[in-house]
Amino acid sequence: MRFGIYANIRKVELHSTLEHLLHLLSPEPCATLSSLREYVGNRQVTFYDSANELAANSDVIVSLGGDGTMLTAARAIMRENPAAKLVGVNLGHLGFISEHSPNALEELIVAVKQGTMTEENRLVLEGLLTSESNEKTGVLIRRDVLTPSREGERGDSARACALNEIVIDNFGSTRMLTFEIRVQGSLLGTLRADGILVSTPTGSTGYSVSAGGPIVEPTSPVLIISPIAAHSLTVRPVVVPEWYEIDLRIYNDASSSVLAVADGQEEVVIETPAIVRLSGHQNRLKLLRHPSQSYFDLLRNKLLWSADIRGLRA
Repeated sequence: MRFGIYANIRKVELHSTLEHLLHLLSPEPCATLSSLREYVGNRQVTFYDSANELAANSDVIVSLGGDGTMLTAARAIMRENPAAKLVGVNLGHLGFISEHSPNALEELIVAVKQGTMTEENRLVLEGLLTSESNEKTGVLIRRDVLTPSREGERGDSARACALNEIVIDNFGSTRMLTFEIRVQGSLLGTLRADGILVSTPTGSTGYSVSAGGPIVEPTSPVLIISPIAAHSLTVRPVVVPEWYEIDLRIYNDASSSVLAVADGQEEVVIETPAIVRLSGHQNRLKLLRHPSQSYFDLLRNKLLWSADIRGLRA
């Protein structure tokens, strides 16, 4: 079993946690990023220059950081090596996806090595982004955390994937957008809104819930369509099967561009009218979770679901 370690170097607990982790993983072969070389010391570790290379050469990736670190590792796995498994150790604040505590690191690594972790196949969202008005150069890669060399590229289309959500909103304008929404070829409706997001069940507790979407158990085979600040009193989030294709045609009065953002880490600018086709990815992310804690424990303990806040009033 080849272990990869993907970590956020800005976390204050990283040095001690990484040192402990490397000790626990010994004598298994380990790899990490070149940027962590100073934290590793004289241990026998293979170094890679990018998360993509790390994912391509690992069987299990241990993410050290917050949920953002976890999302980057997940997207690298989906891009380079969907057979790899991912487990998260939380060095951040909430740690809803990267749920395991550094204090339980030894128990966690023993469970991974013994194969007693719960393996969940998490749905990943895939999007095909094109421009109806400029079919050759109407799509611009504005930002890509995984592959910065792509930034600035223009073309006829781009693909994006997300473990949490893909968001479409205005770029360089505060005007509302018009969305023509089709599901499996049938018109769901046309609406004006600041934006729209399509979320996976894993992402249902992220941006989606802030936009009024439901909390969905993360192994459910569904996608969630949530308008953002819709100019309508009759629009509510819609849940559809994950194998459905969701087609969005987006335009605005100014005939400018829209911005598509995947997990807050990949940004694509599309000249309007923009065409976005979304559906479940053919592969699943293999997420490892310790069986001692259920998803509903996380909802209670970290999101305080059902908590009575009346006693907290000043």
